Amino acid sequence: MGNYFENIVFIANMGEDTISIVDLLTMREQDRIHLNNGFGHKAAKKPALGPHHAIVDYNKKYLYTTSSHNASIGIVDLIQNKMVDNIYVGSCPSHIAICKRNKTIYVSNTDSNSISAIDLSTGGLLTQIPVGRMPHDIKLSTDQHKLYVSNVDSGTLSVIDTTTNYLEKTIDVFPNPYHLTLNKAGTLLFIVNTSFSPMEEGSITILDSQEMQTVDRIKIGKMPIEAVLDKDEENLFITDAELNAVNILDIKERKQVERICVGRMPGSIEKDTKNRYMIVGNIQDNTVTIIDAVTLKVLKNIVVGMEPSGISCM
Repeated sequence: MGNYFENIVFIANMGEDTISIVDLLTMREQDRIHLNNGFGHKAAKKPALGPHHAIVDYNKKYLYTTSSHNASIGIVDLIQNKMVDNIYVGSCPSHIAICKRNKTIYVSNTDSNSISAIDLSTGGLLTQIPVGRMPHDIKLSTDQHKLYVSNVDSGTLSVIDTTTNYLEKTIDVFPNPYHLTLNKAGTLLFIVNTSFSPMEEGSITILDSQEMQTVDRIKIGKMPIEAVLDKDEENLFITDAELNAVNILDIKERKQVERICVGRMPGSIEKDTKNRYMIVGNIQDNTVTIIDAVTLKVLKNIVVGMEPSGISCM
């Protein structure tokens, strides 16, 4: 497919069982894949799958989605633009990561308090790894030898050895660790600590991933959800579902330097492959906001499917 994916963004629409394909050149939705129209799923008024997160495999042939309502992950053929298979995992799968080193798919099962490890080649279940309560986000280390898991209800971070698929350690972090971001070197892990109370603030925990020690914790926003680093790793862009904004944290100065208003209830955020844009999913607006990563200006709000919950740029 050449460089086709450089300008394409896939959006998992949890509220209608679809994947929106957004073209960054034209700044519009190019197509929409209806997951429940294929592989034995009947169209329904209510979402039966609930795609929460999406990721393209390293061969750029398949898109994998977590089906939170269906206890499975869906496999979408990107040539046919349709779902061709699904694999059952644990209850309420949320996030997915693909380890190229050991050809394994990892899935966080929020209601099962586990991580499913699946053989990428065969689709067979290798093991279920118990972790903390309400695991949500997962991230592979730079060398892919470790998998980090944020356990929201436990207030812990689990570390899994991907060679053995055993739980290596679990450490206490600050309450409600929701999403994770790693720097390029893999030395710093940024943990988004959300707040489920309007009386409390959210925060970002900076963790030394080698020593597994907290470097700092910075209070920011009301209900931070997800974060992504800019190209030079000087700033952290953090969605805030309560403030309908993206807060920008200066990492060196340890303070907020900017706030960008986006749509209602922003959750997911990603940067494109060329570091030109920040893409934000607005759950209540059914839109994605495109932000210029340099000027920090909102370029466009693009209508997509219902409840855009996951963003994948390849």
